[in-house]
Amino acid sequence: MKIGRMATVAGAHVCAVEGDRVVDLALAAHAAGREWMAPLFHDLRLFLAAGDMARDAAAGLAASGPVVALDSVRLLAPIEAGSKILAHVVNYFDHGAEGKLTPPEQPFFFTKLPGTAVAPGDPIGGHDFSRKMDYEAELAVVIGREGRDIAEADAYDHVAGYTVCNDVSYRELQANEAAPTLTGRYGQNWIQGKSLDRSCPLGPAIALARDIPRPYPLRITCRVNGETRQDASTEQMIFKIPALVAHISRAMTLRPGDVIATGTPAGCGVADGRYLRPGDVVECEIEKVGSLRNTVLAAVRS
Repeated sequence: MKIGRMATVAGAHVCAVEGDRVVDLALAAHAAGREWMAPLFHDLRLFLAAGDMARDAAAGLAASGPVVALDSVRLLAPIEAGSKILAHVVNYFDHGAEGKLTPPEQPFFFTKLPGTAVAPGDPIGGHDFSRKMDYEAELAVVIGREGRDIAEADAYDHVAGYTVCNDVSYRELQANEAAPTLTGRYGQNWIQGKSLDRSCPLGPAIALARDIPRPYPLRITCRVNGETRQDASTEQMIFKIPALVAHISRAMTLRPGDVIATGTPAGCGVADGRYLRPGDVVECEIEKVGSLRNTVLAAVRS
């Protein structure tokens, strides 16, 4: 069983996803006469914070609740408004080499802002001032238990599960190509290079950590218009998840629903100049976690 967020006439609900079947857990709670439990399934953060009790209840409701076909519902990105998206820079040696970047000596993060989240199947935002829009398939960690200054040995106790992230990047903005001296003085432009609107597809659902006790090795791939561009294993990460959680939680509280994107392997457009164009279909897939499919939209204007 995986956990997702689905659109309903009553707002977003937490749902159980099994193969091509979906159960609206809030609706199932009412149908089972457990109305008191329904609020847990109105906010993903509440559900995750409730821990094993909520997961066990979800499994029971998924087995007995009203089932609908996956293709009849709209899954939303598995993140609530206000949750953090924290992303690691180079975490695979080959990706560092293709981007002419030296891997960091210790974990190093940037953030993707709330307006970046994109639901499964929804379009990725193209922007007319960027011609170097890139894809980055990544394993994303979803936090389930609040913590700060978390020890590596305790890191997995704070992980609810995993989802797929496409850390879309705008390379000429990231590299300050219009004003290259800025990089030497201030570093790369992580905000505009990484956080333009609609630049972080997430989903399709959360594979629970209880079903994936050790997320290595998992095959991670990215296809553009059916052509495989990235094909690697999470075993190749330079810094594994315990190190990432411990480092980013220093004096920073991680809360249920926060997301940590763990870096991308080699094969991105930055390697050979084959960047994304309007109409391209991008599929990021991680073994046991899921497949995330999005199409690139032409320039977005407000």
